[in-house]
Amino acid sequence: MQGCANDYGKLIGKVAVVRMAFGCPDAVPLLTDWKKLGAMTTKGIDYSMNTTNSEADDSKGLVENLVTSMDLTISGDGEFRKNDKATEIGAFRMSKYIFDEIQAGRQPTIWVRFDFAGEDAGTYIMGYFNTTSWSGDFGTSDISTFSGEWKVADADTVVFEVAPEPLVFSTNLTPTKTVTTGSALTMTVDVTGGKTPYTYAWKKDGTVVSGQTTATFNKSSAASGDAGSYTCEVTDSSTTPVKITSTACAVTVS
Repeated sequence: MQGCANDYGKLIGKVAVVRMAFGCPDAVPLLTDWKKLGAMTTKGIDYSMNTTNSEADDSKGLVENLVTSMDLTISGDGEFRKNDKATEIGAFRMSKYIFDEIQAGRQPTIWVRFDFAGEDAGTYIMGYFNTTSWSGDFGTSDISTFSGEWKVADADTVVFEVAPEPLVFSTNLTPTKTVTTGSALTMTVDVTGGKTPYTYAWKKDGTVVSGQTTATFNKSSAASGDAGSYTCEVTDSSTTPVKITSTACAVTVS
């Protein structure tokens, strides 16, 4: 079924998205600042590990290898349009940006984000990169194409996020609950998945209950006015936060 959070099927290359944003390395772009590069035909990522090896006499005849660093590279090929779309960086804008930066004696740096399974899937590698290759091919009888390559400009900005398991309730509220006047009113939810830490908002009849911000709702002495329908909203800490709402619990105070 479309959109299943637990879909473990194979990926097709077209779901990968290369997005970019102009800016400086000290400020991660807002989600609204990112734009697709353009009409892409291929997208790629290459770790290009640098290695060294040892032939010491304690290796039992086998050369031992160590990775010393990696030259992380994101690359892609695409097709020129007559005009760049406003929703994309576009091949012409990228060509102009690179030209202007080099001519001004600056580095053609840019934020690059490679989303592996679509823009909203949550698995991506992102960082501040330098444009190390850019070319175009304008065959007379062919579609005009471009090719680009980006390597790390600031290692401190690079992050690799893997989408967490879906945020779900492992312990939900019961449909009903009855307490006596003066006794403690407690309700507890538990969640798994998503990205910690979680934030909790308890609501009574749709209105947030002040001071109840943990996984357990606790009022030491229930009163008749506490009767009502309670829910708990749990929000995770993902870049695009996920919010789920518990089953409603009808509380009766007798």
